[in-house]
Amino acid sequence: MGLIKTGLKAAVAVKVGHMVHDRIQQRQQAQWAASGQPGAMPATEGYPSAMAAPAGAPQPAVAAVSPPAGDVLDQLAKLGELRAAGVLTEAEFQAQKARILSG
Repeated sequence: MGLIKTGLKAAVAVKVGHMVHDRIQQRQQAQWAASGQPGAMPATEGYPSAMAAPAGAPQPAVAAVSPPAGDVLDQLAKLGELRAAGVLTEAEFQAQKARILSG
């Protein structure tokens, strides 16, 4: 049983990390779009911007998309299952639930 619990905790950690990464990318895209560079990453010193489009190329539109309500419900259901299985403590469950609902 300990191996299963460890595996589930690792899976939750990977999923949370992936979700955080996606949110950071969405925020960065929104910031770049607001600065007049939609779809392009700003160049950093010493590093050429490999993601930037050529000067005359049309820029793709960036739209902020909220997660569908069904996705939120699925996430909450999975979170409840993990709490029921003993993988998450009550405090971890409440923190993740608040994060999902603030979404």
